[in-house]
Amino acid sequence: MAEIKTIYNAINEDNIMKKYVDLRNIKIESRDDLLKTCQVFRNPKFETFRIIYMRNNKIINYESITSKLPNACNVFRIKTKRPYLKDTSGFEDINRRMYRLGANGYYLQHNHPSGNAKASIDDMISTERLSKNVKGFKGHIIVNHGTYAWIEKDNRTGKLKAENNIKIEYLPTLNTQELIKDSPLLQKTINSRNELARLMYDVKHSNSYSCLVLTSATNNIRLFQEVPNTFINMSYKQIGGYIKNRCVNTGSIRAFLATTDKPFFERAKELVNLGYVTDCIAYMITKDKSEIIEGADKEFIDQNIFKSLNISLNKQKLKNKEGEDLSI
Repeated sequence: MAEIKTIYNAINEDNIMKKYVDLRNIKIESRDDLLKTCQVFRNPKFETFRIIYMRNNKIINYESITSKLPNACNVFRIKTKRPYLKDTSGFEDINRRMYRLGANGYYLQHNHPSGNAKASIDDMISTERLSKNVKGFKGHIIVNHGTYAWIEKDNRTGKLKAENNIKIEYLPTLNTQELIKDSPLLQKTINSRNELARLMYDVKHSNSYSCLVLTSATNNIRLFQEVPNTFINMSYKQIGGYIKNRCVNTGSIRAFLATTDKPFFERAKELVNLGYVTDCIAYMITKDKSEIIEGADKEFIDQNIFKSLNISLNKQKLKNKEGEDLSI
């Protein structure tokens, strides 16, 4: 098979922090101190939730929880059949850890690979549950690459409040990822089929190749690859596995295929139906534009491939006509 060509990758793999960082004994006396410390945890690939244990104003330990997905992190595994909001088994573990460490407070921290430092409804619910069931809550910081969000208790009402997308006035020099700043694809987004088609006009390629485009939760392009048309001849499981792995490695949750090749498009439509791909188009280039010939049977422009795959695979073990196991 011909070689896959990476035209644009928003993440510089060489600069992502890979070594262990020891934060013990670092003093945290203000929100700004915590922000500076937590910048080391900026990661564009997947979301990680951390509990930072404090004794007075010093970090004495911390733990990390991640599902290694770009926009989700299962903080607590449900150990009982009780309703979600009443399950306290995870909090008991944290309380015991606080006691063993001699901690008298804790901060919460996680990152948003999407690029949007805004506390979500789930963020607020998780924070509220923790703060109510584990004493010593001092604040929850959500870091991004230039902005952050802060969740704290309102001293007057006792309820949680959030400040979102607060600009970071400095970015410390750290071994973290950097965007490829000179690429014309840096600020491009895919919000519709028309935008996908326009992108195909801007990035012309050989008719023997089709295009794979991956985007973040905010629809920013994270990866643009030219794939040979023979790529589609692999099994759905192989293609889906490749796309899922590239999404994990680039912090993406949506995948798009665009092609001028009819056989490629027919198989790409099935990848949309199976949940491996968000959407696909067949197009042709005219003198001044890229014209959409056909799209997938349904337009799943908001389809998160991780959620759609989980739904499909939970309903049944998907099989193609040859009886191939499609789970990944």
